Amino acid sequence: MTELIMQAYQVLDEIKEDIKYKEVKHLDQKMLELYKDEIKSFQDAKTKYDTVMSEGGSYHPDFKEAVKKFSESKTILYSKPEVKRYFEVEKEFQDELNTFLSEMTQAVSSHIQTPDKMGIIKKGGSCHVR
Repeated sequence: MTELIMQAYQVLDEIKEDIKYKEVKHLDQKMLELYKDEIKSFQDAKTKYDTVMSEGGSYHPDFKEAVKKFSESKTILYSKPEVKRYFEVEKEFQDELNTFLSEMTQAVSSHIQTPDKMGIIKKGGSCHVR
């Protein structure tokens, strides 16, 4: 069992050396440095939006304002080139991880469920390991 754990750590170290992983980490740091105000504005707008939605949704008196500010702050933040690139690389990296997990679980047993390309695990089936 210890050897299996050590191999898992080796795989994790290899994943951390992946170019896409490093790019995601770099872009994350860069976004935090370059877009502090935009991120703060987005987080504040999201908090207000979540509050409005939990306190009455579309019937809340601040609903329209909260939706508008949330949408505007999201558009501003998500239009930044580093943010766009971050989400592109993150998706590519996630797809690679899902493929890896799928191949690994299939090598163990065809009964182990793994996420599909959308990240959804379908119901049904089970692993009958005893």
